[in-house]
Amino acid sequence: MLLDYQNVTIYRGDRIALERIAFSVETGQHVAILGPNGSGKSTLIKTMTRECYPYRGDGPVRLRIMDRDTWSVVELRAMLGIVTNDLIAACTRHLTARDVVVSGFFSSIGLWPHHEVTADMDRQAAEILERLEVPHLADRYLDELSSGEARRVVIARALVHDPKALVLDEPTNSLDVRSTYDLREIIRRIAREGMTVILVTHHLADIIPEIGRVILLKDGRIVKDGPKPDVLTTAALADLYGVPIEVSERGGYYQWW
Repeated sequence: MLLDYQNVTIYRGDRIALERIAFSVETGQHVAILGPNGSGKSTLIKTMTRECYPYRGDGPVRLRIMDRDTWSVVELRAMLGIVTNDLIAACTRHLTARDVVVSGFFSSIGLWPHHEVTADMDRQAAEILERLEVPHLADRYLDELSSGEARRVVIARALVHDPKALVLDEPTNSLDVRSTYDLREIIRRIAREGMTVILVTHHLADIIPEIGRVILLKDGRIVKDGPKPDVLTTAALADLYGVPIEVSERGGYYQWW
């Protein structure tokens, strides 16, 4: 089991950010977590990175990642490739794409004098940049790249360990049409190659055809969880967002009006 949550409640200050969350994700299963801003999506990701811990005062609680209750944060980062907009912003510095990717081996952003970079690390970094179709960016600085290019480099950093899963938070945020299309195609390929993809978003069109299960999150609670055609309905999404919505599907993608 990749993720196993039961009765997980998270407080942010005196406010409940997640309430009695319960779900599990099998290794190899592709899942989208969809919800409006403020629904608790970012807090949910922080439970995966061990930045947030559940409240223990309301019955039995289980928050297991890869069948373990406790993890070294550094070890966990090597097992889960998590890409957030905060991480992308932190990596967008005067650092070359190659150095950003290699720094993933050290769970750092950029390389430091005490880091011993091996030839094998350089080789793996080059291979992952090739896999994400950006080998030509290896010597470019991230603060000189487009948003789409920088995003691919940071995803490459997350993949350099060959993690058990790739967790993406709002992956197409601020991208133009072409960059969005290219990035979605890369995520589709990663999913088809067998790596678990967990996509967290408020954009319905981010949910690639390879994702078969969708979880709807609202006000810190899971309101619906199941196969994509059963969850992405006009009634369910109109209730989720609180506005009149009509949903249709074309080519494995869903869209709303």
